[in-house]
Amino acid sequence: MNKVKDLLHLQKQEAASEKGQSIVIIAFLMVGLLAFVGLAVDVGVIFARSTQLQAAVDAAALAAVTELTGVPQGITTPADTKAAQFLAANGLPTAVITPSLPGVRSVSALNATQYAITVTWPVDLFFLQLINQNVANVTKSATAAYFPLADIYASRRVESGALSTSNQAVFGPDICINYGDPYSPSTSPWQPGFYTYQYRILIPPDYPSDVLRVELFDPDSMNTDDDSALVTFSSTAIQYGGFSLTPQTLSCSSANRRNPCLIPTGELSIVDPSGSPPITIDNVNPFWFMRIDENRGTNTPGACGQPSSYSEAYNTATVYQLYYYVQNSDGTIRRVDLAKYTGQTGDGVRDSGNHLTDLQWVSPGGAMIYDQLANVPVDADSLTDFELSIASDLVGILTDPGTGNRYVYLDVTAVSGGSENGFEIWAGPDYTGSISADVNTRNIQIVNNPASHNSKGVTIFGMGNLPMNSNYNNAVDIPLIWVGPELAGESVFISLFDSDAGAQPPIVFYFDSIAESDWSKTFGVSGQTDPDGVADGVRCKPGSCQTQWVDPAYQVTIPGDTDNCDWANPSNTPDECTPFYGGRLTARYIGGNADTYGWEIRVTGLPYLVK
Repeated sequence: MNKVKDLLHLQKQEAASEKGQSIVIIAFLMVGLLAFVGLAVDVGVIFARSTQLQAAVDAAALAAVTELTGVPQGITTPADTKAAQFLAANGLPTAVITPSLPGVRSVSALNATQYAITVTWPVDLFFLQLINQNVANVTKSATAAYFPLADIYASRRVESGALSTSNQAVFGPDICINYGDPYSPSTSPWQPGFYTYQYRILIPPDYPSDVLRVELFDPDSMNTDDDSALVTFSSTAIQYGGFSLTPQTLSCSSANRRNPCLIPTGELSIVDPSGSPPITIDNVNPFWFMRIDENRGTNTPGACGQPSSYSEAYNTATVYQLYYYVQNSDGTIRRVDLAKYTGQTGDGVRDSGNHLTDLQWVSPGGAMIYDQLANVPVDADSLTDFELSIASDLVGILTDPGTGNRYVYLDVTAVSGGSENGFEIWAGPDYTGSISADVNTRNIQIVNNPASHNSKGVTIFGMGNLPMNSNYNNAVDIPLIWVGPELAGESVFISLFDSDAGAQPPIVFYFDSIAESDWSKTFGVSGQTDPDGVADGVRCKPGSCQTQWVDPAYQVTIPGDTDNCDWANPSNTPDECTPFYGGRLTARYIGGNADTYGWEIRVTGLPYLVK
């Protein structure tokens, strides 16, 4: 019996002992449970702050990148200010915002402006402070991109390639900006050093050929010493203007080899768009080209001047580089260089001038035209020539998924000399057996038979900037950019540089898809405020902008955003009440004869996140 009592007592003692152990275990379990709860709470806080921070950084980058439009490279101040505002609006403390700025500015492979910011937020913890973990650093980054540069039509007659009222032109680096090229002179206050004008050659999805022949008109900078020519007249001038069937000898008004020479043919006298039949400037051949370049330069880079007589030593050598982009498997973009041609000067030092491209259309390295004067080779380090096979030369070319368009790019850089190098660009199928290489013969062929030379939809654009030389004293309708309906309500900013010799106000902007009576904008009328609200006298007017930009740029609001239309009186709000389905923004501009100037066009739009 006593043994039974002892056994029961022992069991009671063991039970009491285990009861004490359970309390200890439960206590440890409670600490662990609280630690897990604390960890869960702090992780939740970190996750919430991380989400908040990423949203804030994304918004800041998107808002900031658009502030860089028109701001010189290397400067981020306007973007940094906007980014700070958006970070603060999203609840980030000043102590976090300030050390995160300035952001990083860059240019993408496709020439979009990019702005990147990285922000680190020390998030205060709660329960984890028990183990001496007071903060957790949360870091988030965002890169936003914006493509403000507009694709400017490189030529008014880009499909046919006929030359008449204007051409492209760049000056060499060893000259001043006063002659009309704002960027190529090495002492440019806006883009010092070597500058490259960039062009995009659009190949549409329905382009019918595998051959893309890229041609340059007069890519070298040598002037002939001829002052007269046997001029052939167009069939329109012969039929409706009584011009002679027999070619006539005509001469330059100024026999100076340093200067360009376009001989007026007299055919402009029969232009009458309202006549019967209507005759436009594109139905006649207004000029016979004798010289297209200007011989300029001094012994001091950045100085204005010209030699006492024509000197090849001052001629400008210009590099033309073709390339395209492919998309790698990881989504990155890679540039692939194709053909390069360095224009000749004929000075006997840089080259001999043996390519004979003066007043000739040539495709360096490509098949020779039937009347081409000499073979024009590409530079030795070229992978292709200027006559491309889309299938074999443009393997993996980046294609716009929305439109199916493909792009080949052309960089034009003046690398030596001070003269003006006039040139032009055309691209399309092979035609070498039917159209002349000589500019004047070609012009007559195209005017007489417009269908004889066609790019089949290939279009050439200057990217944001276009260096031009006007050849005509009267008003010309110049297509500037294509604007899609998705940009209704956005703004186009248009500026001209050095609009002086012979240029005249006003300048009119309209869309070719809208009747001018319904919508157009006229700037530069004396005594009137411009349509964008800038008072008369604030901007220089065409003809009085020597060595300066039109500033502020002309601002044109794209019509079609009807949300704020005053339907009771639509004339009060023409931008908001005019339907818009897309069209070409066109300028009616009097550029003057032999005036070199530049267009610069930017379009507002939606930025996008790169990462």
